[in-house]
Amino acid sequence: MKVYHYVTRVALLAAFFFPPIVTPAHAQAAATLIPASAEEASQNGEVFSFLQEYFSALAQGEVAKLAIYHPSLTPEQLETLHDYFAHTVRDLRIRLEHVHIQVAAATATVAFYRTDRFIDRLTGRPVEKSIQLSSGLVRGASGWRLAGLDQIAFALSSGKTRMG
Repeated sequence: MKVYHYVTRVALLAAFFFPPIVTPAHAQAAATLIPASAEEASQNGEVFSFLQEYFSALAQGEVAKLAIYHPSLTPEQLETLHDYFAHTVRDLRIRLEHVHIQVAAATATVAFYRTDRFIDRLTGRPVEKSIQLSSGLVRGASGWRLAGLDQIAFALSSGKTRMG
């Protein structure tokens, strides 16, 4: 019995002095991408990596990163995004299912079913928004970027919303 108490105390002290470290993999948990098939994911790994980075930044409200992925965003649009993340949503989780990618030269079309889940900051109530989307990507010198603003527009629109 004394050994059990000793081991328990050592474990508690270790947990106190060496807390778990949050790695980038944990930070990306806010965005989940599910490819249409395993073959799809292996053939288009570079695009899937970009989508994971982009949707993780979107889910975490990283407006500075979003500006990189959307170089055409105006200062007013960036301010709207900042306000959206600061005053409208909390704990945003984005799930993309049935992700299908078609690449042609330096462009790609990505089709998927997107569901956003978050807490409405004003009411404290959970909200779920879902939509089927298709987005265009372009590949430049610095990698893939979104060609349009449909992803941002979906986040800011009312869409098909269900409050819990």
